[in-house]
This record gives sequence, structure tokens and C-alpha cells, in this order.
Amino acid sequence: MAKEYLRPGVFVEEVPSGDFPIEGVGTSTAGFLGVSERGALGKPKLVTNWTQFLKNFGSYRPDSFLAYAVNGFFLNGGRRCYVSRVASATAEIAEVLLQDRAATPLDTLRVQALNEGLWGNLLTVDVLASTATPATEFKLVVREDGVVSETWDDLSMDPGAANYAPLKINGRSNLIQVTDLDSATVAPGERPALIAGAVLAGGLDGASDVADADFIGDQALRTGIFAFDTVDDVNILCVPGRTSVAVVQAGLDYCEGRKDLGYVVDPPAGSSPQAVKLFREGFDSSFGFLYYPWIVVNDPLTLAPKTVPPAGHMAGIYARTDAERGVHKAPANEVVRGAVGLEYPVTDGEQEVLNPSGVNAIRRFPQRGIRVWGARTMSSDPNLRYVHKRRLLMFVEESIAEGSQWAVFEPNDEVLWAKIIRSATGFLRRQWLEGALFGKSDEEAFFVKCDEETNPPEVRRAGQVVTVIGLNIVDTAEFVIFRIGQWDGGRSITELV
Repeated sequence: MAKEYLRPGVFVEEVPSGDFPIEGVGTSTAGFLGVSERGALGKPKLVTNWTQFLKNFGSYRPDSFLAYAVNGFFLNGGRRCYVSRVASATAEIAEVLLQDRAATPLDTLRVQALNEGLWGNLLTVDVLASTATPATEFKLVVREDGVVSETWDDLSMDPGAANYAPLKINGRSNLIQVTDLDSATVAPGERPALIAGAVLAGGLDGASDVADADFIGDQALRTGIFAFDTVDDVNILCVPGRTSVAVVQAGLDYCEGRKDLGYVVDPPAGSSPQAVKLFREGFDSSFGFLYYPWIVVNDPLTLAPKTVPPAGHMAGIYARTDAERGVHKAPANEVVRGAVGLEYPVTDGEQEVLNPSGVNAIRRFPQRGIRVWGARTMSSDPNLRYVHKRRLLMFVEESIAEGSQWAVFEPNDEVLWAKIIRSATGFLRRQWLEGALFGKSDEEAFFVKCDEETNPPEVRRAGQVVTVIGLNIVDTAEFVIFRIGQWDGGRSITELV
């Protein structure tokens, strides 16, 4: 509706340009699922460096590959990942009950570790006199393994006070959470009694009996794999070392359902080439990327070589390739940083069997180190055979979906169609110029169609606007062939290499 002018004068208005540029979404944020010594269960947390992982999830564990995978991710060029902790139902939170100062003491404050795990049993708390108001308030000192880690001073047990203990500590502490047990003792005697070294106890990891079902999780409860439902920007899924058919199939199904992330799959440990080929043939999905064999790294726990699954390192290579070349570049012929050996040395003959089956080999080459030497998906569809094609399609689809939200509820007519075409064409032209699409011109590289043919009356009456997009994705040079021959000036003898 045009603005109404009721007086003479000069009026200046801002007029929208009508352009709605589409920005490319991220492609290199990984999601890791595994067992750790600490961390909230089923609540993915953003981690942007190794130090953050150590702070929030703890260090290496002999019974889990999670820390090795995340470290490999950052070592190989990863910058952002979400980590979600998994545990069985036997996991427990360590706690201690503090009693008040009455003649017959009553429980007044429950102090718990921030989350489940044996780590909480290393916590102790001291109750000391408040610095500012020792007659009515108290101080809580938290130690981890004997070292003072946090001090909470001038705490009150009055729920109406600004320094009420649960209000001041919960959500701010990196170690504990507290609960007011509403002691019947009259203030200020309801304060915790002075005590040194009250030990938190009862914490359990829930790691020894963790099962496939804990990793697969429940969609309604958003546990296991489904914990990532709350994170939109995860693009690469890793479940390090969990190689059962049930978990792998659940991960592939999850990625197929979301359509915006791929699953870097680990093969079973100790597999022979024949066994890993058979393992691969049990699945069929372009959203799965399988790498073989496991790699050998130097273990910070034992200072000795350790064989670990490759998924975390591969996810880091994905991120590195995306940053240096773009998502259209196959994440292959790249050095695996941190790898000092391989569980199994794949030969040329063995890779001739593995590669067509969709098993990507990791190989050692003289003078070139340990490299990723494959770029195929776990799909039987020849159109989606390569990792870079699936990942580019995910990138384009999500970018256009997120960048076209403005079109919802707009009048479905030629004006809207033209805007959609202009926005999508601008985005795809940028991909062509960056080398993601093949063609001497943008007309050869892609097309965008949104008109009366794609939107007949019955489609418009259904409240839909349909746009058809075609992409000519650049293929990867998987086989580099040189035809070399002898030539004496008049005739040639050809030898195919």
C-alpha cells in the first residue's frame, strides 16, 4: 500500500532493492558422539579447540576413541565441532549433603557435580565463613583432586536474596550445582555448617555397559544420534570406533532423513580387505563415506603407538579441503596429519577391489607420507558415486533453502518467480566461477526454471511454488591416464599407462 502524503514537502523513503542474495552455508562443522569422562549427556556442546574439549569433556580414555577423534579433527584442519556425550543408564552424579548449624543438624544443601561420572568423586567442598557478612552468610570453596578450582563467597540461603546460593552458583559454575533442601532450621542457622573437605561420592561413568542403543538413541527424547536434532549447522557426523551394523545403519538413516550432513563411517577394527568390502556391501547410501584401514597415532596416555579409527582425522581433512579449495574439491590425496602408521598396508591390487566397492583407502606412499587415497560414497548410484558431489549437493540445497525463507507467504506470481530465479542464479553463478560447476558459460553449468510451466494453476492453488534447478557438477580426476608412445618422426608406437 502506497504511503499517504497529506502536506506539501520533500519526502525521502528507503526502497528495498528487491534482491535477496543467497549466502553459502557452512560445510565443515563436525558432530562427534562418544564416551567421555565428563560433559552433559545428550546435549551437544560447541567446541572450537582442543583446550575447550579437555575442559568440558576431559582427556583421553583407554575405553573410548572420542578424544582421539576430536584431537585428530583439530590436528587436520577442523575448526568447529559439536560434541555429545553418551553413557548408559547406570551413569550417576556424585553428590554430598551438607547439614545446617542447628543443635540437631538437618540436611540443608545438596552439592552435586555438574554432570555424571567418576570425575565428580574427585570433588570436595569446604564451607567457610563469609568474607563480607560472616554472621548470616557463608563461603563455598570447591576443590578438584585437591586443587582449589572455584570459590563462591558471600552466599545466602534466603531465596529472596540476590546472592541466594543456587541462583549464584547454578549455571555459572563449571564443576558443581546446588539444591536448597529447605531446612526447617530458623535463619541464620539454616546455613551449611563449617566443614573442610566434604567429599562428593557416588559418581559413575556409565561407560562399561554402554550399548548400541545408547548411541542410536531415541528421537522423542533427543538422545544418542538424535541429540544433534537441536544443532542445525552440523555437516559431518562421526561416531568414532562404533562400527556395529545397527549403529552405522542408524547413522546413515539419520543423515538421509536430515539431508544436510554426511556420515564418516569407521570400519570394524582389524578388518581384512575382504572383510571390509563385505562390511561396505551391507549398506547403500550416498550420505555415507567409509575409510579403511584404522590409523596408528602416538598415544598421549601410554606414550606408545595406538591404533585408532580414522573418522575424526577424515572429518578434519574435509574441513581443511573445504577451507583451502571448496566443498567441490574431493577430500582426497591429502596427508593425514598425526598418523604415524596404518593398521593394514593396502596394496594396489587390494585397492582395485576396494575402490569400486566404495571403500576409500588410506595409504602410505614413499616420500609422500600417509594420504587419503579414495573419494567415493557408500552408494550404488553412479550419479552419487563421489564424496564431493554428495557434499556439494548438500551445500547447494541447504544454502538455497535457508536463503529463500523470505519467499514464504509471498504472492505466488511472476514477480515472485523472477525474484527466486534472480537469487538462485546469482548464488549458482558464484559456484560456477569458483570451479564447482562445469561449463564454458553459466548456461552450460546450471539452469534455474521457475515459471508457469513449473507452477501451473493446480500447484499454485495448493500453496506451492516450484523451482527446478539443474547442476553440471565438476567430476573428480580419479584416474589420471597418460598415453605415452615412441615417435621417430614418421611413425609412432603407443603404450598405454
